[in-house]
Amino acid sequence: MTEGMLAILAGLASAEAAAATLVAWLRPGCKWLITTRDLDPPIDRAGLDRFLEHGWDADLGWVRKPGTTHRETGQGGIITSYTIGADGARHNLNFDNQPVKVTVWGDSYAFARQVNDDETWSHGLSQALAGNVQNFGVGNYGLDQALLRLDRDWRQTPLAIMAVVPETISRCLSVWKHFSEYGNIFAFKPRFHLSNHRLHLMPNPIRTPEDFLRIGELLPSLKRDDVFWKRKFKPDLLGFPWSLRLLARPQRHLPLIAAALADRIVGGEHAFTQIMQRNITLTASLYREAEPVDLLEALCLRFRDQAYERGARAIVVMLPQLLDLARIRAGDHYYAPFLRRLANHMPVADMAPALLATGDERPLYIHDSYGGHLSALGNKIIADTLAPLCRVLATDSPLGI
Repeated sequence: MTEGMLAILAGLASAEAAAATLVAWLRPGCKWLITTRDLDPPIDRAGLDRFLEHGWDADLGWVRKPGTTHRETGQGGIITSYTIGADGARHNLNFDNQPVKVTVWGDSYAFARQVNDDETWSHGLSQALAGNVQNFGVGNYGLDQALLRLDRDWRQTPLAIMAVVPETISRCLSVWKHFSEYGNIFAFKPRFHLSNHRLHLMPNPIRTPEDFLRIGELLPSLKRDDVFWKRKFKPDLLGFPWSLRLLARPQRHLPLIAAALADRIVGGEHAFTQIMQRNITLTASLYREAEPVDLLEALCLRFRDQAYERGARAIVVMLPQLLDLARIRAGDHYYAPFLRRLANHMPVADMAPALLATGDERPLYIHDSYGGHLSALGNKIIADTLAPLCRVLATDSPLGI
């Protein structure tokens, strides 16, 4: 072997060692630099025990447990709290014992994370309607999970609201959240697939607590059933040869490494912001693809039908995140065509216009590592916007408001 070839090999070995070392150094503060070891991650038994006690649900994946209370940080660093009642709904101050006029199902924006029980938009709606608006929202739910929970935990009501963020189209394609939200390894969920215009349920793959300890055995089915294995997780994997894998997707890996370096050296959330923007871009692309849109529409129509069968009206409410509003303001209202299509079949409401009408969306959201939920002011705008619509819809219900 010539000296030139030896020099090339030495250079390649040095580059490989440097790339591996850099990723290992940045990885503790940047979970989005995933490696082949993340494919079957080690299980933190203490963390798993906490999840099993406070969140795990064999059918839904996870749920807020009745009788639990939790504190978290809200706007301006103020500590907020929420309480889940015996019925599984969020505590609704002064309204819990009144007749149920509306039920709310959906994700963390339906639940209203990071504000107190009397600052949620469902509580504001209770005040406007002078009756109990029960809130069954659950953080990080897809519309599919919310639909399954509605079917299981239905409460008689004139009106049911399905309130979700636009990203729900992505969540409805997921089975193991770790494939799309790297590091979320306990979050397994059921999902539906659409075949011959019919919805077919794929149950939660984790049926017992012991199943969490055999994720490796479940990987073949998880890779098959979760869209994001091929679309996101597999292409993002780093490992030997490190330098070649980094260079194979420079548009993703190199900016993320630069952002992670900035976080490590000067602080901030550069990497997190970049990931959030990437997620919004992915979500926007899904609304332009036939299969995800057809699936989401079918799920919404099943929601409509399940409510109608129980004598209630149904409405789908879209609650955009702050980055969604920035994209809309820039001219790409990417989920609007879907809502117009859905409106041919059932009532829908997009909260983007009301939030944008304030002229400055920033006070309407809480800025933190969650990506920013609605502030108390943002929740008030949602309640004020929805109240007149709820009154009109409920007049068509056999139960009436």
